[in-house]
Amino acid sequence: MFSISFMQRAFIGSFLLSITYGLYGMFIIPRKIGFMADGISHASLLGIAVGLSIGINPLLPALLLAAFLGFLLAYSADSSKVTSDGLIGIFLSGGMSGAIIIMAFMPGYKPDLFSYLFGNLLSIQNVDIYALVVFTIFSIIGFILQWRALVISTIHLDLSKVINLPTTQSKYFLFIGMSIGLILGVKLLGVILISALLITPVMTANQIATSFKGTFIITQLIGFFATFAGIILSYSLDLPPGPTIALLLVAIFVFSLLQSKLSS
Repeated sequence: MFSISFMQRAFIGSFLLSITYGLYGMFIIPRKIGFMADGISHASLLGIAVGLSIGINPLLPALLLAAFLGFLLAYSADSSKVTSDGLIGIFLSGGMSGAIIIMAFMPGYKPDLFSYLFGNLLSIQNVDIYALVVFTIFSIIGFILQWRALVISTIHLDLSKVINLPTTQSKYFLFIGMSIGLILGVKLLGVILISALLITPVMTANQIATSFKGTFIITQLIGFFATFAGIILSYSLDLPPGPTIALLLVAIFVFSLLQSKLSS
């Protein structure tokens, strides 16, 4: 298994995604905008459909669309007239509807679309790994530079503004970076399930850890374990990788939730 090139790419990709998603999830979940991951990923299906219809790499228009939607969410986050959850819902329904209409004009069976919906290990190429490496480096540098602003604005937004932290800059970094990261992980988990790797490890870590540092470490460990174990199971049992990884994450979360309730 480990000598096969596409499996090697899958393991490397899952490792990089676990790192970055763990970082972004640590700040998305406490802000109660986890639904944003579903909204962006589902809306990006419009970009994938456009790419498939005109014959270019579908991830390119999907990345542009996701970055634009992340920018809009960051721009309107403080608006009293537009709520974040409402805007995300509009993105989701609009993107999915547009994608379905575009695909309706494309005749015949569409196997590529299903691989983007649910993930496909065979579709992961070297260029996808290179893109993930660049994105991971960019994200780590961004979090190092924005760490204090992100932590304090997540805990107490008003306090971060009083002490003149770059909260606006950190907000745009978080929203746009997370949106781009979601698209880069589509080939592994698919549009439908990509949010599981962003949300579930953090939610699980919250049931176990007693500190911010502990939550960060446990989030990373859960992401690593679920993706690696899910890929091995999907290969061994001939199962789709996205649903396998997502189901493992859900099972770990349910176990941790029950354990937390029983021990309290």
